[in-house]
Amino acid sequence: MNLKKLNLHLVSDSSGETVISVAKSALKHFRSVETIEYVWSFVKGEEQVDKILEEINKKSDEHNFVICTITDDELRKYLKDNCIKLKIPYRAILSHIIREISSYLEIEKEEKLDLHTEINNEYFQRIEAINYTINHDDGQSIQDIDKADIILVGVSRTSKSPTSTYLAYRGYKVANIPFVSGVPFYVDLAKLKNKLTIGVTIDVIRLIEIRKNRLTSINNEDNKYIC
Repeated sequence: MNLKKLNLHLVSDSSGETVISVAKSALKHFRSVETIEYVWSFVKGEEQVDKILEEINKKSDEHNFVICTITDDELRKYLKDNCIKLKIPYRAILSHIIREISSYLEIEKEEKLDLHTEINNEYFQRIEAINYTINHDDGQSIQDIDKADIILVGVSRTSKSPTSTYLAYRGYKVANIPFVSGVPFYVDLAKLKNKLTIGVTIDVIRLIEIRKNRLTSINNEDNKYIC
């Protein structure tokens, strides 16, 4: 079967994460389409739009599709009007939602947002959270566990680490502590008083199965670990 090809142009006035996420979700419904994504981030003026359109026009004999999350009305209209002139399919994915909220609440949207500063702050917060989480995996560096946003506690093989990583990517500092029967916690419980502490559980039969597979993969027959 011949795959159809699509040049997907994702245009944003910020980092582009939103439009990228939406595009990926949409493309899951078209696995037979070979897609090349072009991400145009921090687009702030007509000159940048002109350059984007110039690059798209170079591929005029191919399938092109533009998705944008530009929030500035005039700039978004400029992009839309030129896409129509060039007969390039175009879709804005935030403007309609913003208009609906504005109409429903009977208020105007805020025109001037320092998105660049917000994005930088979010980025560095996420990096800090990821670094903290890596350094506090499996009971490590518990001396400053009070700086964690979330603490996960559970027995081995209950996916504490992947869960911690996922939460860290969302900007949360996470520490995870293994629960081992008969072994005391070397943690000052007073530090956990006002912390969100979550016990991670798993079905017993499933846990035994996972642990058996783990031991098989490393050629180990320690039945104590399984039980």
